[in-house]
Amino acid sequence: MPYIVAAILILRQHKVGYALGFAGGAFWLYTAGFRTTFIRNGFERLFANDWSRSDLLIAVPAALATGGLALFSIAGYARQPKRARDAIVFVVALVLVVAFFIGIYAAFAPRFLGMFRSR
Repeated sequence: MPYIVAAILILRQHKVGYALGFAGGAFWLYTAGFRTTFIRNGFERLFANDWSRSDLLIAVPAALATGGLALFSIAGYARQPKRARDAIVFVVALVLVVAFFIGIYAAFAPRFLGMFRSR
């Protein structure tokens, strides 16, 4: 959902869209890259040419696409006129994206909430 809203807003060159795109991409990369082994396992299987785990086939393209989303959202924002309140927009977007995903995990896959406990 945040990705669709981000895309629509970015097409309209609205700064909230760039903030949502960056926050959504960055949060996904954080959770999949640092709180789980999803991305690492995907790249390991790719380099080993091991396709025995079909669930990891999506890890590499998902990581590249989501990294692109975050990178190009920042690049698009960089081309926009800046205001002092833009930092607040990015912080609010990050808080909303994190709350959205935690809510989704709690409602549909509570077993994934464990990734947010301190290690």
